[in-house]
Amino acid sequence: MSMAWQQPGWGPPPAPPAPAPFRSPTHPGPRTDALAIWAIASAAAGTTILVGLGSIAAIVLGLIALSRIRRSGDDGRLLAVWAVILGAVTLVALIAATVAGIAMIVTVVGGLQGLPGV
Repeated sequence: MSMAWQQPGWGPPPAPPAPAPFRSPTHPGPRTDALAIWAIASAAAGTTILVGLGSIAAIVLGLIALSRIRRSGDDGRLLAVWAVILGAVTLVALIAATVAGIAMIVTVVGGLQGLPGV
């Protein structure tokens, strides 16, 4: 083993320092408003499972969450805004689909009136 890199009388190089232990932050910051989370969950349910009820719940919970977030300074504003938007769009689409369905039924029934034997 060659020690050409060392000068006479010097010891081995020092070991690198140990990493500092992990410490969690003392203040985690603002928390996300629970109503904003419920509002976005209701909006998701309103677009898939509970079409009318979930959309209305998303709009109501989202607006209440926005009011609470404005007062408390918590996070979750974007969740609440998107819940209101998604709930409103889903509700408008539901109303438009209902009106189109009723118009189609009226058209079909009106077309059947002109057939003989009906």
